[in-house]
Amino acid sequence: MILHIVEPTLNSYAGHCHSLVQAIVQAAPVEQVQIWAGKGGEKYWHGKGQLKSHFFRPLRRIQAFFLYRRLLRQAGKVLLPTAGTSDLMTLDWVAKGLIPAHKIYLYIHWVGAKALKADKLAAIARHQPNLEILCTTPSGTAFFGALGFRARTVSYPHSASLLQDHQVSAFSHLVVAGAARADKGFERIVDLVETLARSKAVWPILVQSSTTHHDKYSPEIRRLIDRLTGAGYAPLTLQINTLTPANYLAQFHGGISIQPYSESDFEDRVSGVALDALCAACPIVATANTWLARMVCRYRAGVVTSDLSPAGLIAAVERILSDYNGYAQGAANAGHALNSQHSGSAMMAAIFEDSGLLDSEKMSQKLE
Repeated sequence: MILHIVEPTLNSYAGHCHSLVQAIVQAAPVEQVQIWAGKGGEKYWHGKGQLKSHFFRPLRRIQAFFLYRRLLRQAGKVLLPTAGTSDLMTLDWVAKGLIPAHKIYLYIHWVGAKALKADKLAAIARHQPNLEILCTTPSGTAFFGALGFRARTVSYPHSASLLQDHQVSAFSHLVVAGAARADKGFERIVDLVETLARSKAVWPILVQSSTTHHDKYSPEIRRLIDRLTGAGYAPLTLQINTLTPANYLAQFHGGISIQPYSESDFEDRVSGVALDALCAACPIVATANTWLARMVCRYRAGVVTSDLSPAGLIAAVERILSDYNGYAQGAANAGHALNSQHSGSAMMAAIFEDSGLLDSEKMSQKLE
């Protein structure tokens, strides 16, 4: 049996699509894995699975139409790890008749604007009742289930190669990891750095301001980066280029991860950056009333705050610094606990439960 993974945004290490696909491939109980990725993706892929650079971004939706039609006619299972409404619509469009059961799996990370398209989605569920919707959180599962889809919750897969035991390190710096994005509070970070500069603070801060997988900045993010570089804060290290996985993880060691994410966007949305930080024993400053805040509170892995102003973020950092070793140990404990919860085994069980591949002792051990 072959597993087809369709991920048009996998064209570099940017974002979390690379690590997400890596986690899925590592757990796959079949040797034949075909990854349909963006142009240039082959330069960043090593190990199991055959990656085909297929998608040009401007033509992505047109190419998806023809690829989905092709894959529906072939043997094997198809997984879309970062599926959206357009994928559901395209699949419904290209299918001639009913899509077979246990054929197409769509991993949907959050509901967001999809709630505004509930009527269209419900119509697709009526046309294609065999589509399998996998969601990162129970709220997403409830939403799609209510529309008539076959939906279940599957924990966000985190690459086993990243889940290493890390010693709790002494504090050395603040860190802002991941791509520069408005929904992840990048403007809050710029405000913070400008305040630190005016107050003559001495905390080193690493800010990763690489692009998303789109490989370009929006005008607003470009303006914020200009403000950041003009802040004149000497202990600032601005990392514009996308990091290798090893260098990306290294920046968490001895750090405090500042994650002033939008409450509305991340209320029930898993953060890959948060998982990475916790697995590196890095305490987190998190926005209250988010999925991340619940993880932080459960394990005392950092500080949760509703005040995302510079003063609020500084107060949260100072609280962590008052017991850095304790909070770092809490982060390490969270990383260990989330290790098993966020392996790829749950997704593989959802996809291959009908195939018999998971019945053998060997496959069971592989997915532990």
